[in-house]
Amino acid sequence: MFGALLAGMVAGYAIAVPVGVIAVLIIETGMIGGLRRGFAAGAGAATVDLLFCSLALALGGLLNQILAVALHPLQLLSGAILISIGVRGLFDLRASRVASRETADPRVRGGARQLYLRFIALTAMNPATILYFLALAIGLPGLGSEPLNAVAFTVGAAGASLSWQLLLGAIGAAAGRLLPERAITATRLIGQMLIIGFGTNIAVTALHGFA
Repeated sequence: MFGALLAGMVAGYAIAVPVGVIAVLIIETGMIGGLRRGFAAGAGAATVDLLFCSLALALGGLLNQILAVALHPLQLLSGAILISIGVRGLFDLRASRVASRETADPRVRGGARQLYLRFIALTAMNPATILYFLALAIGLPGLGSEPLNAVAFTVGAAGASLSWQLLLGAIGAAAGRLLPERAITATRLIGQMLIIGFGTNIAVTALHGFA
């Protein structure tokens, strides 16, 4: 069981650590909205990792067949969503020059619960997350048949993901307090361009898949 726990931790960090669009959004949320909102965003992303890991172990090969059929449409949809998020973020940067940061950016309006739910939706639509746990379902088809090992693996993966996502939220919140306004604006601009780039790459990949 300890081996399954350790393997789960490795799997959790493997999906969480690479810098992608969700990481950029979590850091930016912490910069704009502070520590509590950064933590809420990170917890939302980690929740999806927990759910997808559980599904991968429980459904195994069946999950592979289900997602494989819808993979390219999901990629195209998520690419379009990411591009729209990035473009909206660029417009919000202009608005932030004449309003407070929290008021100007709709992604940090409302309470931590709303942000938590928003990041669940965003992470669930992220093709990288879907592909990773799809591969997990294929690569570990027998793990789900041993309940204790499956639970240990899931706890390890979820704990690793949560610890990293909360760290990203804390980094964003610290940057928001310590960096001057111009540096924050420049960082947010780079973040929006990265998001648009990620979305464009995902959409193009999906279109090639249809060809």
